[in-house]
Amino acid sequence: MLIIVVLKINNHLIDQIIEIAESKQASDLILLDVSPDCDFADLFIIMSAETKRQIKSILDDIMIELKKNGLDKRRVDGDNTLEWVVIDYGDLIVHIFDEKNREKYSIENVWGKSKEIVRIQ
Repeated sequence: MLIIVVLKINNHLIDQIIEIAESKQASDLILLDVSPDCDFADLFIIMSAETKRQIKSILDDIMIELKKNGLDKRRVDGDNTLEWVVIDYGDLIVHIFDEKNREKYSIENVWGKSKEIVRIQ
């Protein structure tokens, strides 16, 4: 099952997002296969940031870099408050949380049948 999911989404896209997140000091990064539970996406990338400035920097760099490579987001939510930002790339959804809201919503635990593919502390 995992192989099918990974093949549906460009691995280079995932690598780029993870590289950007790491370069911007994002923490507790998780790549999660939500395809068994979710009908609108196959993968979530979830990460935490300490400040709104850091969240904004991660958000901007992801959108700029991916757009350079021909991929524009479908939608962005939460960019006005910078507490929980969601970037929709279709089968891949990126979640950037401040630490308080990451703990509060704990979305990685919401998707019961999801599988953790990668975790970077």
